[in-house]
Amino acid sequence: MGPQMIPHHLNAALVRVTRLAHRVDFRHAGQSMVEYAIVAALVAIVAIVAVTALGEGVSNVFSNILGKITGISA
Repeated sequence: MGPQMIPHHLNAALVRVTRLAHRVDFRHAGQSMVEYAIVAALVAIVAIVAVTALGEGVSNVFSNILGKITGISA
């Protein structure tokens, strides 16, 4: 069924519904972007806190591993 077969009042209604659907999609897309930004910020904060809290311990573990590897090769 081509565009010429659709009565004018139905075609106008389809155009209005399509425009409304596009506006709704854009509103939700903007909302989703804000939500993703908030989640990304929270993940970054948690990562910074974890690295700060565990940094010294992780550094010691890698230093011990490096010392053992160096002792094996010497």
